[in-house]
Amino acid sequence: MSLLFVVNPEAGKGKAKSLIPLIERTCRENNVEYEIRQTSGPGDGTRIAKWGAENGFKRIVSVGGDGTLNEVVNGMAGGSAALGIIPGGSGNDFIRSIDSHKPLEEVIVDVIKGIPERVDLGLCNGRYFINVGSVGFDAEVVIKTESAKRFFSGKAAYVAALLNTIFTYKGKMIRIEVDGKAIETNTLLIAIANGRYYGGGMIPAPEADIKDGCFDICHIRMVSKLKIFALFPRFMKGKHGSINEVSFYRSKRVKLSSNESLSINIDGEIIKDNTAEFEIIEGAINVIFPRK
Repeated sequence: MSLLFVVNPEAGKGKAKSLIPLIERTCRENNVEYEIRQTSGPGDGTRIAKWGAENGFKRIVSVGGDGTLNEVVNGMAGGSAALGIIPGGSGNDFIRSIDSHKPLEEVIVDVIKGIPERVDLGLCNGRYFINVGSVGFDAEVVIKTESAKRFFSGKAAYVAALLNTIFTYKGKMIRIEVDGKAIETNTLLIAIANGRYYGGGMIPAPEADIKDGCFDICHIRMVSKLKIFALFPRFMKGKHGSINEVSFYRSKRVKLSSNESLSINIDGEIIKDNTAEFEIIEGAINVIFPRK
């Protein structure tokens, strides 16, 4: 069995790169063939994973954050290789849906010895995602966090972006089409969840399941600035279902459209479009699950 590790050396301020010696030692101790390739820019994760899938690697392992994982997924979706995940970024949300917070050395052993299982992928405007797609408030926070990193580091950049967005975000009129029904409303955010966690552990759709063949969709209509402050602590814990402005849906397809350009958050990466079409692809990828 051969493994390809796709390492983003910039992820987690160098955390992913620092794991290379541990990966090498663990592979040698378990007598497996392996190769390590590092990304050097946007899109490299996809290109390396695609090369690995075409050249017979049985397991392709993302070493980085959710952005790295998204690139790797887009390089190997639909193939027979199994996806492994070693968290090494600032955001490691998808792995929360499958992992029990093991030490990193055990996580590496799991990608060598764990059992692959078929899980669903989402498709948005031609791009695969494994975790959560969203439009609205949270996508704006992602954009502003990148800008805030010029002045702040780590969580301070996120907090600064969050506060700025709370005071400046005015909502967007979005038409939402689910199962043949359509509504148009001023929207705070809408999250299309395959996985359960995103944004550093927030739980937009507590019932989301990566194997059930459906999206779990959380729609929050626009609320006052004061209510945003009250809503988000509950949203982070998945306890927001009783709030009047919150609705949940389940569907295999969702279409969002607006007269304005939408910032669409796909596993933490932003694309811009007036329309976002989401489709669930059942059992589209093998993911290596931890040993029991």
